[in-house]
Amino acid sequence: MILVTSAYGNNGRKLIPRLADRGLDVRALNLSDKTDKLKELGAKEVIIGNALDSKILDHAMEGIESVFHVGPSFHPQEAEMGIAVINAASNAEVEHFVYDSVLHPQISALLQHRMKLIVEEHLINSDLNYTILQPMHYMQNINISDVYSEGLFKQASTLETPLSFVDMDDKVEVAAKVLTEDGHYGATYELCSDDYLNAIEIAKLMTKVLGKEILPKLVPKEFIISGFQKAFPEYGDYPARGFNALFDYYSEYGFFGNFNVLKWLLGRNPTTLEEYIKKEFDKIIK
Repeated sequence: MILVTSAYGNNGRKLIPRLADRGLDVRALNLSDKTDKLKELGAKEVIIGNALDSKILDHAMEGIESVFHVGPSFHPQEAEMGIAVINAASNAEVEHFVYDSVLHPQISALLQHRMKLIVEEHLINSDLNYTILQPMHYMQNINISDVYSEGLFKQASTLETPLSFVDMDDKVEVAAKVLTEDGHYGATYELCSDDYLNAIEIAKLMTKVLGKEILPKLVPKEFIISGFQKAFPEYGDYPARGFNALFDYYSEYGFFGNFNVLKWLLGRNPTTLEEYIKKEFDKIIK
């Protein structure tokens, strides 16, 4: 059986059906009660509870062979949570632990990268067989429906600085692969597409694909931060500090990755940003 943490998050909702379609039993661990929805996705069992609760974790690890763990974005206790899940997996003698981290976690200016690097180090120093996935900035962070309706591609970092991307569907395909195939113990995989574009170039690409003029627009950082804080007031000021650091870093340095590892793992070229835009636009016009 495979344990998926943060099971009703963006990753879990995509990963659980893939695993279930392969005939694998999935136990979902989620903070809020989404039992019915998780079972609809294909989870055989659902446990509701906090990943910082040792009793919940011990129960969740019973009979588990593999774990897929992803920490909640911009959570002030993300590192503590990751360490707790690793320790519980070790105590339960889990065979394989897959950790969903981030590309270039060694960038200390980025708070969420610091958190994930702490978890990576703890995992490497544990007695677990592990695989670490390091995905780039997700294409899914771009809402094509909003872009099309508004005619604007909004970004809170400088419009002229390029960024790399990865399609979350590609990342989840890799996660299912490493969870179900041999040969991935001890590996750290950087996951990135071959795109490296700034907002001006992305808006031109969107104009081409969507058949409508799309303009790039620099929005205040608070535009993004306020929405996240309203959704997660219990996180305190940590998200604001994290997002401010992120947008400042992106504005000054951009963020770049290489697509070769992802291409090898997929056995095909990774999804391009243009293909992602087309895929999402097709959903709108149907």
